This record gives sequence, structure tokens and C-alpha cells, in this order.
Amino acid sequence: MKHILLVMTVLLLSACGYHLRGSFNLPEGLKTIYIQGASSPLRNALKQVLRSADATLVDNAKDAGLVIKVEKETMQRHALSLSVKGRANEYELSYSLGYLFLDSQGNVLSKTQPVEIRRDYFNDQEELLGKDNEEQVIRKEMYRQAITAMLNRSRIVVGKIAKLTPDK
Repeated sequence: MKHILLVMTVLLLSACGYHLRGSFNLPEGLKTIYIQGASSPLRNALKQVLRSADATLVDNAKDAGLVIKVEKETMQRHALSLSVKGRANEYELSYSLGYLFLDSQGNVLSKTQPVEIRRDYFNDQEELLGKDNEEQVIRKEMYRQAITAMLNRSRIVVGKIAKLTPDK
């Protein structure tokens, strides 16, 4: 009875479209991606996301199904509030990214797309090491959120191209 219940649960979850958070099912045109002009943390995060989607980040634009050209990328940290001693109690991280899509020949497929992400967190003066780790986790999550936005937008662009291209 337990085995039947387990099998039924798995079948129901797969039938409703359930998938793990952060996993992607990419179309064939997005299985190989080249990213140009990105920071090392963004490139590493994209590599991890693509690996989980059975796709690869290639080293050459000619080998890519899609090229992502990063035109602007900034990560900034601002103090939101100060303690009596003048130390920051709260910080805001802001990440902005401007990118566009190209094909492997360098033809522009979309206009520049902006991504803006903001997060704030409390800075406990007693646990400085823990707060530094928290900031790194927040930064990684911001990169993943930007990648999710890029990949979702890339599906739309690739879908439009597929509709415009006649079948051979």
C-alpha cells in the first residue's frame, strides 16, 4: 500500500508540472549559451543554472545557440540606517544589469533589457562574520534571480524567432 501511494504521489506531481525550484527546462536553442562582458560571479551562477538544466556555457560565440551580451552590470551596497556609534545597522544591496541577445553571427535579437534587484538586511554589530556570510548568500540569490529573468526573456526571444523561421 505504501508503494502504491508513493507511486501515485510521484505521478501526480509530475502530471501537474511540478519541478524543483531553480531548475529550468530550456528549449533546444538555449542548450548552448555564450555570455559576453559578464562579471565572474554572474558567469559562475549562470554556469551552475545551465548545468542543472542540461545545458552548457560555451567558450565561443560561434558555438552558441544564443549569445547574451552584458552591457551594464553594477552591484552596490548602501547603508540604510546608522547606530548611535555611527556604524551601519542596515544595508541595502542593489544589483542592476542591462543585457541584450545576439545570435551566433552577432545579429541583434532583442533590444537592451534591464534588470533591477534590491535587497536589504540587518547588520548585527555583534556577529560580523555571520553577516558577511549572509551578504554573500544574498548576492548569490540576486545573481540567480537575474539569470532567471534573463532565461525567461530568452525563451520569448527564441520562441519569436522560431515562429518567424520557416520549417525546412
